[in-house]
Amino acid sequence: FRLSGAGLHEPRSAGYTQTNNEESELGTTPLPNGMVRVFRDNGRDGLSFLAARNIKYIPIGDKIELNLGPDPRVNFELIKLRSHRDNIWMKLRGGKVFRRVDRPGVRIDVRSTVAGWGQRSIYTQRIRNYTGVDIEVEVRRVWPGHVRFRSSLPAVKTHDFRTVQFTTQVNAGHKQDNLFEVITLHGRNQKQNHVTLEPARIRG
Repeated sequence: FRLSGAGLHEPRSAGYTQTNNEESELGTTPLPNGMVRVFRDNGRDGLSFLAARNIKYIPIGDKIELNLGPDPRVNFELIKLRSHRDNIWMKLRGGKVFRRVDRPGVRIDVRSTVAGWGQRSIYTQRIRNYTGVDIEVEVRRVWPGHVRFRSSLPAVKTHDFRTVQFTTQVNAGHKQDNLFEVITLHGRNQKQNHVTLEPARIRG
């Protein structure tokens, strides 16, 4: 079961991942481009249609990812708990002098402008499972810019240079909060354009 997206509260798409191998009762040949139709057991010795999706060529051993659209039984929202700025640098007007001003005893010169800062935000990825079964949820989120992603989330990794992915279990009828901190560097503090992961214990 996959939930993915970049916005805060829009519906998330649910999906299934399967591997083209013998364990999945596949894997004898590559799967060509074409239409895949998904059905489920309706409990009455028949099948109910779920979705149809076009797929591209799938070699033996590769994963098949099927997006089945929003699932109303799983509520998925990103909540910002708190936010602040630090590592603030000012630049004197007409010069090349920089001062970090978020330290004790440093005064802000009225002739200076903000040259760089870090935006620190703590989020919870809240998942409510209203289905009757336990689900495994794979979450992917895109964070543009120079980002430090701090968490102790299970199986967290980078899916690509700006996308963070983690997998978690949510029991039937339960709510789960997944806490993490995102530090986005701006101005002279920004040195790159990708996400780095840092282990940390985040409190709500």
